[in-house]
Amino acid sequence: MSESKNVLFLNHDVNNHLGIAMGSFELLLLKNPELQQNAYAERVTNGLLRARDLSHELARTYQETEHTNNDFVLMAVQEHFLKNSKPAYDKLMEIYDIKINLKVTMIDEPKNAYLNPVELVRLRENIVSNAIAAGATELDVHIEMKETYLVGTFTDNGKGMSQEELDKTILFQHGDGKVHGIGTRSIVEGASKHGYSISYSSVEGKCTTIRTLVPYYQE
Repeated sequence: MSESKNVLFLNHDVNNHLGIAMGSFELLLLKNPELQQNAYAERVTNGLLRARDLSHELARTYQETEHTNNDFVLMAVQEHFLKNSKPAYDKLMEIYDIKINLKVTMIDEPKNAYLNPVELVRLRENIVSNAIAAGATELDVHIEMKETYLVGTFTDNGKGMSQEELDKTILFQHGDGKVHGIGTRSIVEGASKHGYSISYSSVEGKCTTIRTLVPYYQE
């Protein structure tokens, strides 16, 4: 693995943990209003925001040297998700303080689709870390094969978001012309090349649902 890709993987983990720290600190302030006027609390907030900005800047710098246009591979859908889904989410529950309820529904007919395994890992991690940052303690994950496409549905029990917050979290720009957010490269590049789509909804104070759709490969 190249040096730049190693840095990107490490930086991605740092960014996830920063998101968890920022979300947890925000919840702490909400539960303890007296802390909101504390000068040290303001320093912590500013420090986390600055660390996040530096993380994004580092990612932008190294992304310019990475050429990953050929990461999508035609794969057997049933084999990939039956083999990898449970171990992947079990590992995430070991790392993060959240309960993940996984359901995988497959059909009998073999199907292939263009998938990017590396970006799927990042997508899962991003969804979990953002759910935790929103105060979620549980995440329902349903990987379901339909007749013509694969759909992944992710619903957390966090505090929910407004439409503006959703837009910034799912797909947002940093002024560099590049899109960042939850699983953006896997979804945005997949949409342009292989017909992927993503939808999302949220109820403030209750939950957030993200749904991704991956069409099967048709010869």
